[in-house]
Amino acid sequence: MPLSLSTNTLTKNGSAGSGTFQDVSNILLAEAIDNIEPAAPNKELVTNITIPSGHYQVTVPVYGRTTAVALSEGVDISPVQGPAIANVVTQTASEHGVMTFLSDRLAYQGNDDAVAIVGEQHGRAVGRLLDQDIIGLFDGFDNSIGTAGNSLNLNSIAVAVSFLRSDDSTYGPAPNPINASLHPEQIRRLITDVAGQTNSITTFGGEPIPTGLSADIVKNYMRGRDPLFGVPIIESPNISRDSSYDAKGAVFSTRALHLAMENEIRAEEERDASLRGTEIVTVGVWGQGETVDVWGVEMLGDAVSLS
Repeated sequence: MPLSLSTNTLTKNGSAGSGTFQDVSNILLAEAIDNIEPAAPNKELVTNITIPSGHYQVTVPVYGRTTAVALSEGVDISPVQGPAIANVVTQTASEHGVMTFLSDRLAYQGNDDAVAIVGEQHGRAVGRLLDQDIIGLFDGFDNSIGTAGNSLNLNSIAVAVSFLRSDDSTYGPAPNPINASLHPEQIRRLITDVAGQTNSITTFGGEPIPTGLSADIVKNYMRGRDPLFGVPIIESPNISRDSSYDAKGAVFSTRALHLAMENEIRAEEERDASLRGTEIVTVGVWGQGETVDVWGVEMLGDAVSLS
């Protein structure tokens, strides 16, 4: 749907007056889009598919493997093989959105940032929901590493990476890029393991930190995307923790999961005279799913804070 440009009482700077919402919609959308990306880091870790306008779903073919054979001179190639389609995934999209009521009184105050703040809040809200939908797929991987109440360590990442890079008879090794998406507390435990430290807020630094790789990781790791075994470790604060403070992250190929989106984001407004204000609605249309299960590994581990 196109942006609504009907007349209301907002001007470009958010104050009262006559004009159209076209002036402020650019501010709203710009702020929303700017804030979706940091709120949804996992969007860039999966395969993104565009749903054409007017369609409510897409079909994602998953190609398997063909087999090459030794040939004899003058003899036709046999057997003849067609494109090997191992599976077909159909993904349906649905609407996700948020609404804010912006009162005339707030507009009368002449707050130039009112619309921008609404856009920022909407972008973060939509981004969080999008990220949580993708994170919800991690639990669907059949292969899992780690146990409740225990910390993930350097070996946990090594085992996951070696599994994904091993050959699979149907799909083959997981294609690059491969990333790890983990809760910040899971990452903290990786750091202390690399540095040879005990996982405790009272004992870190109790042992000398080895020079080289370990020292660099301790100094810089939380800047994001620092690799272990060639796999970037992505900080995902939207990963939830259960009642025992365990979290489920994942190590996976970009092609293991997919995100189908009809619209990145769209915004509309509707004037409500009796309520003396304007309703602002921001909507995104998407669906997410698993493409190839064996190209991902769930990572379960302790993520309790301040311990």
